[in-house]
Amino acid sequence: MKISSLLNKGKSILAGREKEAELLLAHLLKTHPHQLLLLKEKEISKEVERTFLEGISLLEKGVPLQYITGEVHFMNVKLKTEEGVFIPRPETELLVEKILEILPVDFEGKGLDIGGGTGCISIALLKERENLVMYSTDVNEKAVELMKINGKINGVSERFFPAKGDMLGPFKDMKFDFVVSNPPYIPYRRWHYLDERVKREGFLSLIGGREGTEFYKRLAKEVVDVLDDNGFIALEIGHDQGIRVKDILEREGFKVKIFRDFNNQDRVVIGWK
Repeated sequence: MKISSLLNKGKSILAGREKEAELLLAHLLKTHPHQLLLLKEKEISKEVERTFLEGISLLEKGVPLQYITGEVHFMNVKLKTEEGVFIPRPETELLVEKILEILPVDFEGKGLDIGGGTGCISIALLKERENLVMYSTDVNEKAVELMKINGKINGVSERFFPAKGDMLGPFKDMKFDFVVSNPPYIPYRRWHYLDERVKREGFLSLIGGREGTEFYKRLAKEVVDVLDDNGFIALEIGHDQGIRVKDILEREGFKVKIFRDFNNQDRVVIGWK
């Protein structure tokens, strides 16, 4: 079967989600989606055909593409991922960008990433600041192992130290120049309305309590003790949580600024000690 025929077959099954079929086939062929058009007349192997159609079936059943390919791209890094671990979103790139604006190119120091997931935030920062050292916690053992793997894949494992733990975890007695987190911030009441594909990322990865701000309240109190003088905390937030999270941090003595994303919605809050 030719590539064009196989791709059209996948697209017809995934009506309305044709882009996912292109991304899946490009992944299997180890090429860029834009190259598929140039390769359309090429005959495809039976093995790739079978694997592609199996993937299309999984997509049809609601499995996210990133879990099928086992990888996700985030800023300047490629990461392994698997079901049950939060899939990095483009919105989180703003969080990394704002931290990089604060840290000089020759910055030497330590950061703590709480709820690291795939390690996307830490690894993206480490790739841009060669003298930075990052620590990370996650309550999910699967996520911790993924962070270790992704650190090695991206050549930063000697400066990246993930560990299983809640909040500050085993690093609660250390001092850091900054703390960063993209925490679960969806209110519990919205769980039942989430897309089934999103739910596969895990309840603990998504739901931030009854109001969705419980994590921020707890972290704001705990983080004060691990931040160095002039240290800062950088947080991703829900689009409607800017003022509430700002108030939470200000009550703990932080000077706070809210940043908006490319959709002009509140997305990042940074608080300076």
